[in-house]
Amino acid sequence: MLLGFSTGCLYQTYPQISKETFAFFRLLGCNAIELMCHSEEDIFKLITEIAEADLFGFEYVSLHSPDVITVETLELLQRAQDIFHFQAIVINPSEIENWEIFSRFDLPISIENMDWKQERGKYVDSLQNIFEKIEAKMVLNINHCYTNDPSLLLAKQMTDEFGEKISQIHLSGFETGHESLFKTQQTEIMDAITNKNLPIIIESVCETVEDVESEFRYVKNYLFGK
Repeated sequence: MLLGFSTGCLYQTYPQISKETFAFFRLLGCNAIELMCHSEEDIFKLITEIAEADLFGFEYVSLHSPDVITVETLELLQRAQDIFHFQAIVINPSEIENWEIFSRFDLPISIENMDWKQERGKYVDSLQNIFEKIEAKMVLNINHCYTNDPSLLLAKQMTDEFGEKISQIHLSGFETGHESLFKTQQTEIMDAITNKNLPIIIESVCETVEDVESEFRYVKNYLFGK
């Protein structure tokens, strides 16, 4: 079992990139974590203020990159990768126009499927087109599948099509955004995970640390039992 949170889940309470944030999730019992970097400034903060030892105890660590990516962004990501050795760097494909620039770097890129608000990367055929342009893994975001297809047949189609390319799961409830599953009780979203051996990163936005604790307990118990 590899289960944890995106550091963006507690953005109202903790900084997304800080030793205190990592320590909170470690003490909660998470053995996986995803560092949310909304900007190049976040990546620079990671490089200059965080040491690899600050992520001790996590068996799986990924980084979510900014939506807009330039060569300069990739240079910063490469510096971070050389320090922290992430298992995955998650990319949202909706804003990427030039895929060729990725070939200049040695990064464990994973492409995330998109939600209903985006034009690209939300259905199988669009993702197939992207994977023809870049050698990468995939992050299967069940919430995003649900926004495009509440029956979640889309999640099955993506699992069937991309199979071993899928390296990580993103999980959260959906009403208008990324709600907590312990509040929405959308067990069908969790049921769409067919391979529980994959790292599962919870993206539910939580207003309080108590909500994070409730979400972790709820998801862990539902997926893996007590």
